[in-house]
Parts: sequence; C-alpha cells; structure tokens
Amino acid sequence: MDKRLRIEHEDNANTMGRRAGRNVVGANEPYHYLPYFYSDLFDLGYEAVGELDSRLETVTDWPEPYQKGVVYYLQDGRVRGVLLWSVWDQVGAARELIAEKGPFKAGDLKGRLPKTG
Repeated sequence: MDKRLRIEHEDNANTMGRRAGRNVVGANEPYHYLPYFYSDLFDLGYEAVGELDSRLETVTDWPEPYQKGVVYYLQDGRVRGVLLWSVWDQVGAARELIAEKGPFKAGDLKGRLPKTG
C-alpha cells in the first residue's frame, strides 16, 4: 500500500518485533509487511487485512447473509482492504488481491475469495 497504517494487534507486533530485532543487529531490512487483525465474537469471527474505511467504496459478497462473507474496500478501482467474516484461511489470498493493481469492478470480486472455513 502507498500509505502508513497504524495497526495494534498481535500479528503486527510479532512480525515488526522480529524485523526490528534483525535490523538492530545490522540487517537493514525495510518493513513492508501488511498485517491483519482478527477477533472472535461468540460463534462468529473476522479477519481483516489492509485499509478498512467506511469512506471507501464497499463490495459485499455474502453467501450466508451476515453470517459468512467477504467485504472488499476499494478506491479508484483498486482493492485497499478485505474483511473476511467467518471465512477462514484466506488472509494470504486477501493480501495478494490487495497487491494487484486492478482495476476491479464489483462483479470482478463476487466469489473472488473462496468461502472456506
């Protein structure tokens, strides 16, 4: 992504800590990792990666309305963030989608990420 994001979560802390430790001993590696955050809410849960901002265009894909689905956040035809609602093991695929230049339209994203979990 071409902007700074502040993410306070375990995934970011672990990854950034390892990178910082290597850099302290001379590795001089940039930090370009796109972290994710997650939470569980009773029987539901989510994983989110990238920029989730209600001001962005959203495209929803709910095979089970409000129980299981994906919300894509777009800006200028490019995916900026992905919310995986009770869809598991797709963070890597979401990161790859965010890295793609696009442009994407709503129809391009329906069914894009597998509904596993």
